[in-house]
Amino acid sequence: MKKYTCIISDDEPLARKVIQNYIEELQDFEVIGQCKNGVETEALLSKSNVDVLFLDIQMPKLSGIDLLKILQPKPLVIFTTAHPDHAVDAFELDAFDYLVKPISLPRFIKSINKAKLRLEETSSDEVNQAFINVKEGKRIYKVKIDDIYILQAFGDYVRIHTDEKVYITKVTLQELLLSMPDPMLQVHRSYAINLDKIEFIEGNQVSIKAQKIPVSKAYREILLQQL
Repeated sequence: MKKYTCIISDDEPLARKVIQNYIEELQDFEVIGQCKNGVETEALLSKSNVDVLFLDIQMPKLSGIDLLKILQPKPLVIFTTAHPDHAVDAFELDAFDYLVKPISLPRFIKSINKAKLRLEETSSDEVNQAFINVKEGKRIYKVKIDDIYILQAFGDYVRIHTDEKVYITKVTLQELLLSMPDPMLQVHRSYAINLDKIEFIEGNQVSIKAQKIPVSKAYREILLQQL
């Protein structure tokens, strides 16, 4: 199960603890850091990939509003503040939500569920729009990863099966997989498949587009775990 990462930024230890306790009640999110001011938060964000930032507004050194103005790129920002009068400023800076303290658990869950939906949509869009450049002879094709259903290795070449055509490119299967995100998964020494294209699994074979792809014993357990 994918877990989304969070940072809690608040100068009040009790406020940080409340958010931490709420997140611990959820399965899909985990806190990877807590900060007590905007400067610490900016430093942590600069070296960590974070999905959601719970951000207080009035903090020493650098306020939440000022921090949001300089963040690039921005995670989903959910303001947590005792001051409702900053809501307009927050949303003008593309804050995702605005929670006023004391934050109740139902209101928190409503906000985090909306955040999860947004993150899932973003993740899906990124996968669907992801491309790889495939060199075939003197031509370079831009191939959408979501259109690929089988990668078939033979020697130093790979056949890339799509509905449009089968591309043949000089690269090893392992090298090609390194440039591709999920849902591509190697299932055999000579084959990798798009998990989203599986029709059914029978014994040590997977059916995709009416083709039977062998699944090695070493990869079968990994495949079943990914489904």
